Amino acid sequence: MKKIQPIMLCILALLFNSCGNDWLDLRPSTSVETEGSLNELRDFEFVLNGAYSSMQSSNYYGADMICYGDLRGDDVKSYKSSSTNVNFYLFKHNKTNGSSGFWNMYYGIGKNLNILLRDIEKVEIIPDREITTPTLLKMTEQEYFNDLKGEALAIRALLLFDMTRIYGYPYTKDNGASLSVPIIDYVVSDKESKPTRNTTAECYNAIIADLTTAIELLRPAKKEGKINKWAAMTLLSRVYLYMGSNNEALKIAEEAIKGTEKKGYGLWTNEEYAQSWAIPFNKELLFEIVNLTTDSPGKSSIGYLTNKYVLIATEKYWKKYMKNQPNDVRSRMVSTSSSNRPFCLKYPSQDSKSYEDANIPIFRVSELYLNAAEAAIKMNNTDKARKYLAPIYARTGKSLDEMPDSEITLDTILEQRRIEFWGEGQRFFDLMRNNKKVIRTDYLEDVPKEAREFDWNYYKIVLPVPNAEMEYNENMVQNPGYAN
Repeated sequence: MKKIQPIMLCILALLFNSCGNDWLDLRPSTSVETEGSLNELRDFEFVLNGAYSSMQSSNYYGADMICYGDLRGDDVKSYKSSSTNVNFYLFKHNKTNGSSGFWNMYYGIGKNLNILLRDIEKVEIIPDREITTPTLLKMTEQEYFNDLKGEALAIRALLLFDMTRIYGYPYTKDNGASLSVPIIDYVVSDKESKPTRNTTAECYNAIIADLTTAIELLRPAKKEGKINKWAAMTLLSRVYLYMGSNNEALKIAEEAIKGTEKKGYGLWTNEEYAQSWAIPFNKELLFEIVNLTTDSPGKSSIGYLTNKYVLIATEKYWKKYMKNQPNDVRSRMVSTSSSNRPFCLKYPSQDSKSYEDANIPIFRVSELYLNAAEAAIKMNNTDKARKYLAPIYARTGKSLDEMPDSEITLDTILEQRRIEFWGEGQRFFDLMRNNKKVIRTDYLEDVPKEAREFDWNYYKIVLPVPNAEMEYNENMVQNPGYAN
């Protein structure tokens, strides 16, 4: 088979690391779409590596995705009005200054994943032939094909899921009837293509379809810095939880918990908890974004933003869950070096890397347990809720056995999610999908009155579609509440 040429590799790498302001960045590129440019399975692994590299960007999981999920909630705040990403905190986005970073990342990466998913089907393989991959793994060509396709589908699902929860109202608010983002799950060949926004329900259906197929294809083996079967299942359980499909969320989470245990994954013990964040690829991490000293976001990274006081704990969170709970091992994840600037310690120096280059945990085994517990309590299954909450609750230094069934409630479980995922970008979404109020009692003076206490009826809980996209595409419809 003909191999991809070195110059083509350079062009593809540049494409993954640049996303323009044009509509969806979907204009065709002969450098990617030239027939015969992708011929061997290893060529497609290179394209996937480009996708993972793009996910490191400060416009995505390198910083903004985590900042968005925490700064818009009630437990993290900006230290000052000039801090990075302060607009997330102040809810000052509108149609003219709305962030385009998420938008560009999704459609920039997604475009290339769609090309991969189209062209990989054209590759002729000998299913039973054993090969050695570029990372020196030995497997059959069929296994390699399945894994590459599964990873591409899982990444595409994660991208669309993030876009849907940023630009669309929570599914449970109106059963997904409101508008979200356009689904682009095909290779766009017409440079004037102007797709319209899909509903949140349509987006979730597309996410589930991709993940269901991905889970069937992906290997259950550990894959450092790449999505495997268990990471995809964790995402699917989260998706079902966001939809209110609790039976499905519980089923997937339980299956994944059993599967991960057999493969050597597990929850950190209380003794391991504080130290484990500095150890890449350890037993609780199902998928993490890998940063190298040569290609991390540097001073734009979440590691830098947390360690340099740009993002700090609110006084309410600090006093209630950290300062007054010394026996909770998670209280050690907030720095006490500055009493008025308690910052997150989940992005420390790792090996020879500084905190600027810390890896970013995306899916942990802890989430499977908390997803299962939440789904179970919403189904009035207190026994299962207790079963899966117990090992997480043990991190408080107390036993759940002491708690009566009447106190094992949704609020109890959400409180444990609140503590467990503090600084990981989940709090705002957990509140909104459950229609819980964000109540800010400790805020900068610049926070507008309506952004100090709100629920999912506040129109600014979703970002406006970037104005440049609106102007380019007359078929787009602006978010409710944002003037056209």
